[in-house]
Amino acid sequence: MPYLHADPLECTGCRICELSCAFLHEHVLNPKKARVRVVRREEGQDIPVACRHCEKPACIEACPEGAIRKVEKTGLVVINQKKCTGCTLCVDACPYDAIFMHPSRHVAINCTLCGFCVKQCPVRCLEIVKGE
Repeated sequence: MPYLHADPLECTGCRICELSCAFLHEHVLNPKKARVRVVRREEGQDIPVACRHCEKPACIEACPEGAIRKVEKTGLVVINQKKCTGCTLCVDACPYDAIFMHPSRHVAINCTLCGFCVKQCPVRCLEIVKGE
């Protein structure tokens, strides 16, 4: 399955990936509206986190509204925001902490693998990996 890979040895924690993601999808520079988030694992080690588009996504099983599905052709996990009620069960179910709640619309959001953050990363630590 395809996913966004980040090299933790190269990431500087600049958060440009967050800002560029939020700008592309929401037209604002607000990292809380990004579909990728940079987390600090320990002092000096930051890593972008994004949906891994799992083979058997726990988020799909957790969603009581059937708002999340896996697209067979692409392998992407997509969230139907019109069906999402904001219950956060998918957020809790994600083993990668990679589904986020939109702060103003109160719906789940995840990385769509658009690749915009990859192009904007100044240290080129991001890449979209095809997976197995």
